[in-house]
Amino acid sequence: MRRDRDSEKPARPYIRPANKPRSNPKPRPAEVAAAQKRGRAEFLSIHNVSRETLERLDRYVALLTEWQTRMNLVAPATIGDVWSRHIADSLALERLLPEAAVCVDLGSGAGLPGLVIAAARPAVSVDLVEANSKKIAFLRAVQRDLGLPGTAHAARIEDCDAVLAKADIVTARALASLTELFALVAPHIRADTRCFFQKGRNHEQEINAATAHWRFSMIQHESSLDDGSVVLEIDEIAPR
Repeated sequence: MRRDRDSEKPARPYIRPANKPRSNPKPRPAEVAAAQKRGRAEFLSIHNVSRETLERLDRYVALLTEWQTRMNLVAPATIGDVWSRHIADSLALERLLPEAAVCVDLGSGAGLPGLVIAAARPAVSVDLVEANSKKIAFLRAVQRDLGLPGTAHAARIEDCDAVLAKADIVTARALASLTELFALVAPHIRADTRCFFQKGRNHEQEINAATAHWRFSMIQHESSLDDGSVVLEIDEIAPR
């Protein structure tokens, strides 16, 4: 009797399909609170801020944490590290800023660095530009709660020419490439307006790309918080 060749093949072992990677669960409130408490203590061991500034920063962190439960203002995994990841980073930029009457923060999002600048310098009018309506609601709530001067503008940057025209300082944190930022701000700011842009590890490529289309003066401030990150202080921006 002819036997089926397939019947002579050994049976293949059953292999359970690999589980799909799970997304990181949102941290629990107790975990967030504990992490923030540790982060605040470490922050205060390194940074010297006034009692009034610390009170405003504490209130900002409390509001950010509360609103974060309803919307993603920052990456969920970073809310526990808000002091080291966001506050310290924004405060490092604030300490580079010259004296000014009006600061305009572009693409403010969760108010970083704009609201931290305002908390540290309550005499400065900090205008916040943000197109997302939900985030604008948060920014305005913080401004009201902390009694901070300035306006939160629910608008795209390209529609804020009048806002930018008043700026002594313009800030932006990881918002867009230098070439894009120059195109957005250069037509509207004054000749003496100074821009402070926080950039990551690819900043050299951005600088090289921007020099092909723009002339500008620049001071590069190294970040003490994140290797490879910088704050670019820029003025005298003009097209080639």
